[in-house]
Amino acid sequence: MTTLQQPVIRGARFFLVHTPGLVRYGSRPSRDIARDASLEGRIGGQLRAFAEAAAYPPNQTLLGRLSPDELAQMPRPWFEHRANVERRGPHGEIMPEEEFFALLAMFDSAGLVSLSEDFVATIRSALQAHPLLTAADIARLKGTTDARIDETLRGATPALPLKGREGRRIGCIRGDHAEDNTLFPDVLLENLTCKATAIMALRALLDQEKTDPRNVGYVINSGEEAVGDRYQRGGGNLAKAVAEMSGCESATGVDVKGFCCGPVHALALAASLVASRVYDQVAVVGGCSLAKLGMKYRGHLDAGQPVLEDTLAGVAVLVGADDGPSSGSIRWVGTPWRRAPRRGRFSSTSSAIRCSVWVSSSSISTATPPSCTIRNSPSRAAAATCPCRPAR
Repeated sequence: MTTLQQPVIRGARFFLVHTPGLVRYGSRPSRDIARDASLEGRIGGQLRAFAEAAAYPPNQTLLGRLSPDELAQMPRPWFEHRANVERRGPHGEIMPEEEFFALLAMFDSAGLVSLSEDFVATIRSALQAHPLLTAADIARLKGTTDARIDETLRGATPALPLKGREGRRIGCIRGDHAEDNTLFPDVLLENLTCKATAIMALRALLDQEKTDPRNVGYVINSGEEAVGDRYQRGGGNLAKAVAEMSGCESATGVDVKGFCCGPVHALALAASLVASRVYDQVAVVGGCSLAKLGMKYRGHLDAGQPVLEDTLAGVAVLVGADDGPSSGSIRWVGTPWRRAPRRGRFSSTSSAIRCSVWVSSSSISTATPPSCTIRNSPSRAAAATCPCRPAR
């Protein structure tokens, strides 16, 4: 009989990208702009610059420069906070949209994205300096003429212009079928941004953990976007596409869907695969949801605030066998809200994993808040007052 091994979280990494130019393609803004074209100009007038988004305290907290307790103590509104900050933090980076538009073209294996020659010329040097981009990535970045972009936008197959924050067109994305709405450009743009953010998060994680991508045997994508066509909506596999572009040449994988809980289910599956010795290492990734950009923009416009839902995020978590140094163990116990014996472990009910304390690993804070009451009480009432309580 095979003995089960203890799975641990070896590391985690985030990837943020500031995309004010894509806010117009969020689900709510795009529907409202279709009814009232003047809204695009109003939204554009209240989009943040990259420096403002990079300094935004919640973004800095996600990237590890602030703790949640420090964030809670900062005066509000947080968007008024100004500081000169580096784009990279202990837990990841935030990228400006110009570089991200180039990533969309580099990670587009179907040739759907076209970028203008002038734009590519101005952004190439910044991409060459990025530590996670390879010469092969840069070689895939090709520019095209404005006349060709005009032709694509006027063609029989639907296409969307790609614009920066200030409204300047820098390219376009075309659909892949004139009648199949699962291959229309708005859907493909959602899928491609999800893919690109997951790739960058996974590349950052593997680099951080000094892990050979070829040693990752399985990748689980938990992002909310689904790829497919009219015969199999959502039947595609972003996980394998992310693995391929991250150097995981030996990996297979699958997509797991569960709305916001998708990563929880993906971690449960990853831990099971490691515990049962099917795979030594499993990567769990989650790309962004472009549809949520600008979801509450009307409230921001009415209050004279900047549109704050202007950032996309990706995450990657590496699950492997207990190697001693990693202390972010994943463990199942039968009693809801029961604290596991060692800091950094997970406790669960039969249907979901709940993180009862902060995970302790090389990339995640090892500090347990002094006000934590979970370690002293298994009750739900106590858990509800704890700052590190799991999200419902």
